[in-house]
Amino acid sequence: MNSIQNVVYPQVSLCTETELYFRYNQFADLNIGKAFFSLGKSGYINTDTYFNSLSVGKWKRHANINDLNFSIKFKGKIKIVWFLNRLHFSKKILKEVYLETENLSEVSVSLEFWQELEDGMLAFELIALSQSEIHQFSYITTTPVVNNVLLGIVITHFNRQQYVLPALERLKNELLNTEEFKDNIALYVVDNSQNLPQVENVHIIPNENLGGSGGFSRGLMELKDQGVFTHCLFMDDDASCEVEGIKRTVRLLEYAKDPELAIGGAMLREEEMYRQYENGAKFDGLLTPIKPNLDLRYVDQLLFNEQEEHIDFAGWWYFAFPLSKVKHYAFPFFVRGDDIGFGLTHKFNIITLNGISSWQGDFALKHSPLTAYLDNRHQIMQHFHHFSDKGMLSLLNITARMILKNLLTYHYETALASIYAIEDATKGCDFWRNNADMVERRKEILRIVHNEKVIDVPYDISTQAVFGNPHESRLERLFRWATLNGNLLPSMFFKKGIVSQPKGFGGSLREVYRYKKVLYIHFPTNKGFILEHDKGKFFNYAFRYLKAIYKLVKNYNHLKKEYQNSYDELTSPGFWKKQFKQDQ
Repeated sequence: MNSIQNVVYPQVSLCTETELYFRYNQFADLNIGKAFFSLGKSGYINTDTYFNSLSVGKWKRHANINDLNFSIKFKGKIKIVWFLNRLHFSKKILKEVYLETENLSEVSVSLEFWQELEDGMLAFELIALSQSEIHQFSYITTTPVVNNVLLGIVITHFNRQQYVLPALERLKNELLNTEEFKDNIALYVVDNSQNLPQVENVHIIPNENLGGSGGFSRGLMELKDQGVFTHCLFMDDDASCEVEGIKRTVRLLEYAKDPELAIGGAMLREEEMYRQYENGAKFDGLLTPIKPNLDLRYVDQLLFNEQEEHIDFAGWWYFAFPLSKVKHYAFPFFVRGDDIGFGLTHKFNIITLNGISSWQGDFALKHSPLTAYLDNRHQIMQHFHHFSDKGMLSLLNITARMILKNLLTYHYETALASIYAIEDATKGCDFWRNNADMVERRKEILRIVHNEKVIDVPYDISTQAVFGNPHESRLERLFRWATLNGNLLPSMFFKKGIVSQPKGFGGSLREVYRYKKVLYIHFPTNKGFILEHDKGKFFNYAFRYLKAIYKLVKNYNHLKKEYQNSYDELTSPGFWKKQFKQDQ
């Protein structure tokens, strides 16, 4: 018998947002440290949650599971009621059982209703009829495994020892050293900083600092060269995910109807750990997160989250895929866009599953001139590699959106870095051949950053800043646009004081209009910076942008042909071995 899903308890070291795991009443005491429930009479536990419900529709559509059983380790006298939640349907009770044992024992129950189910989320309510304890439970099957899965986990690391070393210990203890998975999972850490110690049962690969593109390509190459692995899982170096999610990934791949199935992990926010940033994503020149901002504590949102959509790519914070499908390594973006290009090139059959996810820091806080350069550069290259059939106007629209909002909201350094991205993309293939490590270009971009450095915002400044007027008439809007959001107005018409805006990807044009200063603040951390209106920089950078666009348009056909013809070379093992210095 194989377990396809085990209980997940919250952990102090990872996540204590208990409603992602259980719903329970005042007669149920959750012991987080020892991972069990102590229940008084009438104590109640419900598992219609993100981590402990079973996604019936995904398992039915994508896997061969002929039977389902339930195993629980407990003592006391309890009643369990299984039920099904479905979008647009009433809750349906499927089965109830009464169980009793004086000593801590493991009991199995056959869930014969499995054959009749088609979709929805399977969960159970457990009621204590006397003083009881609940420890472990799992869903298991006697169905033989369909696919032999040998998974290589690849983590890329750079100077984050305080995160990666505890993460490796957690993965070893909860996964690599377990009897169930020790023979079909191996862990590789590509150390771009070349300063990690050796870790027992973990393969450490010292590597040149070639960013995520080079690090993950190095790990992928190692797995392919070994010749024994069937699948690869790319993960972030802090492994900020429930290890049970990795186990479920392996089981789903083992029972998959499509042997080339790929599984992406949703991204949840570190600041609001119940909030989903995306559940996979689409990319059509611009990134569109799938099902963003869901509150995963609520059943209706969990059910909506399980409705399948086509997924173009999954972020490399958690992405498991078959090695047999891989024909190209990453394009040398260094970071940003490598996962998008990888997904668009290979057209993986990607699904997501409630409970398979990773927590990540807020992109709004991380956004900077350097990340803007990297983001904007890769979007241009995705056009040449994957969307050039849409024509030049599509590319011009992308570049305009990159630059203009930043110029109009006083992010002049971000706008200049984004112009650098256009200029560099216009240089052709030699730029990518010679800048895989991005050492010099990163230095050049960092040298222009003076005002857009994130700092702790003093309390007296954050409290004095005002909020802009979000309302305007149609005539006011037309006048605002006619003056280029105030850039054609004399400075005497600008307002005194500081207007506040959330730090992220530019501000609201309407709200910063006619303010000389804008405080961009990341409210969860109270970090940010103040930017000032500068007509000289606006017109100087706008002119440089037009020059860059002119050159891009002039060379468009040549660049399109050159980038199309060189894609195989720049994503080949030979290209990357040169960067890894393996050909010397």
